[in-house]
Amino acid sequence: MADIFVSYASPDRDIAFRIVSFLEEQGITCWVAPRDVPPGVEYGQAIVDGIADSRALVLILSDQSNESQFVRKEVERAVSKTKPVLPVRIREVTPSGSLEFFISSAQWVDAWKSPMEQYLLPLVAAIKAIGQPGAAPVRSSALPPPRRREKTPVFAALGALVLAIAAGAWWFGTQKTPPAAPVAATVPAPAVSTPAPSPTPAPVVATPAAPVAKIPAPAPVEAKAPATPKRGDLAFVIGSWCQPYQGRMIRYNVMRTGSDTILTQVNHPQSPSFEAAAKVVPIKGGFEFRPVDVEPDDKNVSRFQIVDDATMKLVHAQGEAQDGIVRMRCPPAPEK
Repeated sequence: MADIFVSYASPDRDIAFRIVSFLEEQGITCWVAPRDVPPGVEYGQAIVDGIADSRALVLILSDQSNESQFVRKEVERAVSKTKPVLPVRIREVTPSGSLEFFISSAQWVDAWKSPMEQYLLPLVAAIKAIGQPGAAPVRSSALPPPRRREKTPVFAALGALVLAIAAGAWWFGTQKTPPAAPVAATVPAPAVSTPAPSPTPAPVVATPAAPVAKIPAPAPVEAKAPATPKRGDLAFVIGSWCQPYQGRMIRYNVMRTGSDTILTQVNHPQSPSFEAAAKVVPIKGGFEFRPVDVEPDDKNVSRFQIVDDATMKLVHAQGEAQDGIVRMRCPPAPEK
């Protein structure tokens, strides 16, 4: 049984798989389509079985999922099976229609701010608390109130602030004239002290001229900025990439072997490690991996689309379009 079933609208697929990857790194097993649809099983039946075999449903809530009839049916199915529904808002929206009926009192996680993973920690706690006897309940955040109710107190606060500023300006204005006379009276006396510049240690000015300001030499810091190569360069694919797989992680260590060739070491959690060589050709929006020893054709090339500086998505392999297989840059190994 999976810990959660992830429900999302198709336009939110990349963010949904990013959330899945983070949750699986936290030890939470996820069922998500189309990745976990068994071969040969009718898609609708696989969805129904996935919901039934999960402890809870995580809803990726956005404008698109608000309008998706498939998301609505998945939520309805989960509720009918008495599965907890945990909405994760990736946009600042409220549920509409029947979604509001089913999840208006559910626990909320707001994850549209960056970094998103930081705001997913309450979701991890909520999932791990499900079914645990004596577990402390996770605090729920209520639906945001309609904006029209917030206008009155905001304007009232602004009005009070304006009055306070005006009152403060009037008070300081009335207090400014009395001190003016004593200040003028003391000015003539210090005229004698003007020769004070005699201690001409003005050369102290030379000290700022010393290269103190140059000590923070930003040059080495800026040298680290190009840590993420340009998306059109082969160097972009070099490094370690991680791909979630059944609650575990496949690791791809990509090394450069020539001007346009690479060698990939594949560490699979359920099979022996192996290596694969390929020629990398930049294409629009990503890269194409071609064999180095045979003539490339549509059935022996793989195409990856760049999602962002840390994510690539497989869109074509073995002559067929692919969907939902995402590789992310692996986090650096902890220092020992």
